[in-house]
Amino acid sequence: MSSEANSNGNYSSGSGYLSSTKLVLLICIEQYSRHYDWGPATLSELGEFLALHLYEATAWTVASLDELCNSLDKISVKAENQTLLPIVRQRLCALETIDDLYMFFDAVGQLVVDAEARMESDEEVTLLDSESIFGIFIRRCCLAFNLMDFQEISRFFAECLDMVRTIAKSDGERKPVVYSQLEMQEQAEVLISRLEEESQTPLPEKMEKDIRRSLEQLPRYSRIHYLQYLDLVRRGESEQSEISLRRFFDSNTIKDNRTIYQYALMYMAAMRAQLGMIELSQEALREATQVARDCQDHICLLYIICWEARLMCAALQHDKHVSKNRLKQLLIALVAKASSMRNHEMEIAGRILQTDLLILTKGPKEEVFESLVLIQALIVEHDVRKMREQWHRTASRAWAEYEKQPWARDVMQRLLDQTSSAETPLH
Repeated sequence: MSSEANSNGNYSSGSGYLSSTKLVLLICIEQYSRHYDWGPATLSELGEFLALHLYEATAWTVASLDELCNSLDKISVKAENQTLLPIVRQRLCALETIDDLYMFFDAVGQLVVDAEARMESDEEVTLLDSESIFGIFIRRCCLAFNLMDFQEISRFFAECLDMVRTIAKSDGERKPVVYSQLEMQEQAEVLISRLEEESQTPLPEKMEKDIRRSLEQLPRYSRIHYLQYLDLVRRGESEQSEISLRRFFDSNTIKDNRTIYQYALMYMAAMRAQLGMIELSQEALREATQVARDCQDHICLLYIICWEARLMCAALQHDKHVSKNRLKQLLIALVAKASSMRNHEMEIAGRILQTDLLILTKGPKEEVFESLVLIQALIVEHDVRKMREQWHRTASRAWAEYEKQPWARDVMQRLLDQTSSAETPLH
């Protein structure tokens, strides 16, 4: 699913809600909650600033980052002998990694409690009523963040880095030394996205060099192990890729991420499947399913269903004893669950697999090509760029299967015309 920042700094995530400017407001609320020592004058001024931007729903799409910076620079924090702007900028710069972003949303979410718990609290921070305007805003932002897939979070993180540039510039200061590290991490995330989308195609020489440089420059960045894992899988190095995958998840587990284990198993299953280790892949999927159910992690279960269906489709090409009915029901469940969760990427993946199954079983030609048209429309409507390659592969298989029939050429030409007209919004 694609996510883009518009000219006002609003970020269109999977939920269509979270933005970089809202992150600034969240930081301001965090500072308001944690700094009773700033005194009533500063807190009152900060509270008025926040109320101005949060009171009406229309104001939650803040006019621009520049306006926010100007407002923050007018709020004097006498206890710190500076304005609020450099304090917010410093807090933003502290979000050095995506892990830091996760921890920030976890921490700010814990500031919100119900009214009774707020009355009984003796903590040093000012806890926020879950039904207050601050509490509602935080809950909505945290929900939007939790609904993002990892690629969306990566793009959101990149947008936050751009925001650090803007605020540092408006503050009249040079970027802190740590920013070069942030910039390298941003480049690593770009490489990760490219490898995820193009795992089966040769890479340009420049990209190969960028990967090697990132591996050398960011040895302590936890996501660098994931980058190395993707690169090794692409090269077909099973043992080393599994080691890198374990390092990646170990580094996240150390950071007290309690929900990481099922994803480790799922990635391991995907890696083994890509390397042709089908039985080991199925074993990892079964364990991942059990852990995800225990954790009630519905998003992870959705991805597991998708991988199970992919493995069954792959097995069906070689083993006629695979239950077609079970695979069909599994795909129906995948599409329905993804649609109900508004996970467009998984819905499209499920529909592509349904089309693959129709082709494998020589299903009705009308269903095959109607399905391709529907999938292409979904890709364009929701701007799910990463699914284009899979769609083209399935469309090619459909053409190869039905090319001897005269009607197929006309239908395929119509599909290609639609694809060409859709290229502009997809680029």
